[in-house]
Amino acid sequence: MSEDQPAMAGLGEVLSCIGPTCGDTVNWSAAEKIYETAFPADYRSFVAAFGSGTIEELVVVFTPVVSSEEVRMVKVSRLSQAALADKGVNEWAPDGGRYRLEDLLIWGGTAAADTLCWITTDQDPDRWPVAVYSRMNHEWSVYPCGMAEFLLKLVRNEWHPGPISDTSLEGVVDPRFLHDKDEAAAYEAGLDPWEY
Repeated sequence: MSEDQPAMAGLGEVLSCIGPTCGDTVNWSAAEKIYETAFPADYRSFVAAFGSGTIEELVVVFTPVVSSEEVRMVKVSRLSQAALADKGVNEWAPDGGRYRLEDLLIWGGTAAADTLCWITTDQDPDRWPVAVYSRMNHEWSVYPCGMAEFLLKLVRNEWHPGPISDTSLEGVVDPRFLHDKDEAAAYEAGLDPWEY
């Protein structure tokens, strides 16, 4: 999507990484072989800058599986067979169109159990729009932008109505990002990394 690289630059300006780990190195060739597709440029840039982790203990961004050792970790994935079989999961907001659930690729989620995906029908991953399954509304909504623009508008509170079920990001002036490794290490040490 044409706005994705400026959106990534905007995210870099407003989103602060609060732990010692910022960014992940991903073998994108290996990931593309596993998923049988390339990944959007803005997503690759986000992973390089921030990595796998959480924005304000609310929005989680996953990284792709690149080895068999990672299959049990929460990673980029297609919808589960259970979700594909659940007719209730195939409800779409009236103004966003309808898509095949098999064409969705999950890149994130929320603490409120919303699902953040790309609609992977275009051969060019930089043209994949975002789809969000809202647990509160029990339906998918489509946002005609890439992942970085979606997240930037989310942290700036520019979506009206908000695309996710939890409104905790509203009013957050300086959104923070915490890498999964740092969050796990803090909890293992008996600390709450979000408490300040």
